Amino acid sequence: MQDFSRSAGKSHAPLFAPLLFGVSAQIESITPETMAHDPTKLRKNVGELRRVLGLNAVYCIAPGEAEAQAIGPVGSEISPETVARQESIAASLEAVHQWQADTSEPVIIAAVHGPAMLLRRLRAAGGDASDETSLQHIGRGLAAIVRVFAEAGVHVVQFHDDAPSDEAVELWKGALGTAGNVARFHRVSPVLVIRRGTIDPWPAQAIPCPTREQHPGALSRLHGRAWSAEPSQWSRLPGEEAVERIVTTVAEVRDDIEIGALLGDVRRIRED
Repeated sequence: MQDFSRSAGKSHAPLFAPLLFGVSAQIESITPETMAHDPTKLRKNVGELRRVLGLNAVYCIAPGEAEAQAIGPVGSEISPETVARQESIAASLEAVHQWQADTSEPVIIAAVHGPAMLLRRLRAAGGDASDETSLQHIGRGLAAIVRVFAEAGVHVVQFHDDAPSDEAVELWKGALGTAGNVARFHRVSPVLVIRRGTIDPWPAQAIPCPTREQHPGALSRLHGRAWSAEPSQWSRLPGEEAVERIVTTVAEVRDDIEIGALLGDVRRIRED
């Protein structure tokens, strides 16, 4: 993943890292919210689901309310210290520290909303600053969030976003680049997943992770692939010569899916 952050390294079978977070709470029969606010429960539940499924990656956080709460409205103070005080982010950071002592050495991923989604949340909360001012604020906030996760020890930061409007695309790239540069400085891979819409060309500010519908073939640079968030639609995993370096999901897998069914799908894609 450090090589991936620099668009370097030899070909290898992609890291299979579906966005599994809330579903892990089934392990201890607790709510995803309870798990997300307790670092020990988070680490135990997510880690145990990883063991059951035989995966190499864990997610310390999934896209939700935390990012917007940590960044706050335009004009709010933003620093690594302020964003790290948000409850879910604080729990996630502590879980990352606990994973540092895990002898199985999982790949740790932080999945957060991207600039377009955060701009939408800012508008829904009554923010009326211009797109330029808002996205500059969001870029600084995301950069602070990426920094605290990178310094804690994550290996990948995954931005889940919607395609921006044509009018705001350059401002969106600026915000994405501010956060992506911080990730690369720490040798953390900044991965971009677009949930709705598409963008062409994919921005250089992050490593593209398109769906087959968004880009069916190989890109001209290192990239990943986003699969459906519905495990029954997953296909066979690529092998050693794959052009993709990571396979994730376009959104979080729903938290009410039965773990037994999930295990069946993971086994199926490895056996096909």
